[in-house]
Amino acid sequence: MKKGIVIIFILMAMVTVAGCTSQSNEEKNKRFTGDNITFEYPADWVIANSQANDTIVAVADPESVNPQTGYAQTLVVIQKREGDLYQMYNGNYAILFNNSSYQRISEGNITLGSFQALENTYLVTEGDVKKKQMAIWIQRGEEVYVILCSALVSEFDKEKANFDIIINSFKFVG
Repeated sequence: MKKGIVIIFILMAMVTVAGCTSQSNEEKNKRFTGDNITFEYPADWVIANSQANDTIVAVADPESVNPQTGYAQTLVVIQKREGDLYQMYNGNYAILFNNSSYQRISEGNITLGSFQALENTYLVTEGDVKKKQMAIWIQRGEEVYVILCSALVSEFDKEKANFDIIINSFKFVG
């Protein structure tokens, strides 16, 4: 009997300690919910203003702000437009890659939750600043959502884990 109580006590102590040492992603990240979407983003990032049309929300690493421009260089912008995914995607990149400032790295199909999506990764040169961007395009009903991840070329791979937090937690609500 005493042996059983001791084992139960040890198990309870282990569960208590395990509960104290593990954190859920929710506790390590912030959450945005609005305009029929929700996603997590890194706790040290902030909601940012975006110059892009049709922006639902932008989140950025405040440590990446360029002191000359005042703009964050590591950010994710989520946009929503009405229309056909393939027409918008093809039209956008036909124009973009006609400009020598844009250079395609890769494109392909991915699955985001239960949705099929298109992914396009490319380099952008703006003056002496070179950025790498990855855009994920998703159709939901009559609306097309674009998740645009952007960072300096030298920082993009380091920021990939932060971008993945946003992409992998992105969901439609309502």
